[in-house]
Amino acid sequence: MSSRRLRRWPAWLLTAALMLPGPAGAEEPAPAADPAGGKPVDVKALFANQCSWCHGAYGMKADKGPKLAGTRMTEEQVRQRILNGKPGAMPSFRKVFSPEEVAAFARYIKSLPAGD
Repeated sequence: MSSRRLRRWPAWLLTAALMLPGPAGAEEPAPAADPAGGKPVDVKALFANQCSWCHGAYGMKADKGPKLAGTRMTEEQVRQRILNGKPGAMPSFRKVFSPEEVAAFARYIKSLPAGD
């Protein structure tokens, strides 16, 4: 089994967890259109596959990355962090996500309530 496949096997579990109701007050971001097919971007599934490893489900903090829910960063600052990363902490996702996906991520992250 390839290492890429091994890294992705729990994605179904995270996707299933993200299909459960989120924290109270979480709003659904408006879907962004995928430039290739015009389909809406499934931000929750992308977040589960790409971000929750470090930031936890619903951005509530995992072992590696900071809590995203309730961030004080502006939507533009979130977008720039996704595009450029943070040296020594987070890689750049500029070549991974389309501009529409980055915008959808930023809206989704800003919609996450701070929680307890």
